[in-house]
Amino acid sequence: MKLNELKTNLKQNNVSNVYLVTGQEQAFIKDIRKSFKNLLQPEEQEMNFSSFDLSEIPIGDLINESISAPFFGDRRLVFAENPYFMTAEKVKHTVDQDPEVLIDYVKNPTPTTILVIFATYEKLDARKKITKQLKKVATPIDAGMLDSHLLAKAIQHELSQDGYSINGDALNMLISKTKGNYSQTLNQLDKLKLYALKSKIIDVDAVNELVPQSLDDNVFDLMNSILKNDVYNAEDLYHQFLLQKIDPILLTAIMTSQLRSLIQTRILSKKGLSEATIAKQLKIHPYRVKMSLQQSRKIGMDKLSLMFHDIVNLDYQVKSGQGDKELLFDLFIAKFA
Repeated sequence: MKLNELKTNLKQNNVSNVYLVTGQEQAFIKDIRKSFKNLLQPEEQEMNFSSFDLSEIPIGDLINESISAPFFGDRRLVFAENPYFMTAEKVKHTVDQDPEVLIDYVKNPTPTTILVIFATYEKLDARKKITKQLKKVATPIDAGMLDSHLLAKAIQHELSQDGYSINGDALNMLISKTKGNYSQTLNQLDKLKLYALKSKIIDVDAVNELVPQSLDDNVFDLMNSILKNDVYNAEDLYHQFLLQKIDPILLTAIMTSQLRSLIQTRILSKKGLSEATIAKQLKIHPYRVKMSLQQSRKIGMDKLSLMFHDIVNLDYQVKSGQGDKELLFDLFIAKFA
């Protein structure tokens, strides 16, 4: 379920005994924690709320707390954080866990306890028994990133609550600069609202001036200049990178990834897949898919393939010491821009 549905259920006292939170959108995760804590009165929280970091505390302690009766209240709320044993990652931890203990508990949870498991990792290991069991019996809560359409609506709604609006181009630029991350977007809104205090309208100039661009986005601008054959702007951007002491090896790696995405999105789009489906398959944000498609459609597939071949070869040349890395990247720009 999504956050809004969870809030509605909790307000209606429609509460489960075990929840599994997945996804990595920090703004939603924070709201989910707050929504559950609101089930307890402030004076109850000290006695009936507990949080366990499972990278440091044995599952047995979590279960002992979960089976305990609440003190002077109707419910006990327990958060389980960092269940690393649900992933395939090698995570540093101080205790070895026995997930079977948790599996046994969730099959027959204590009726007066609400156990919320925050498995907010990029990927869970679906092969593991504990993951299968929790997906089977726990009530799921999705704290994943919003698609581009819902993200735009969420931003507009957030601004409208304080009487602000944002024009279309500014909204697209804001989403692009924050990589479609709702939490990062929220972090930028206060200064944007301050900038537009009189007009109550956030425009492109405000976003361009106040919201910093990531290195990935700057490289995306460089590639745009190359694809548009704007050699002067491409060279100017490249020399700005050098002045900032950004290694051409890093630029090569980012551009390789971006060219790969351009080619993949173009191929999948031609097969009739929607932007949302492409984003899910490639595990990138839908807005980035939209931008990649806009960029790649203006360029022939032959040129994209040749650029990708050459950037991979450039990476090999640099790493094998076959030339000066700054000069080799400059030659790449000159060839295609």
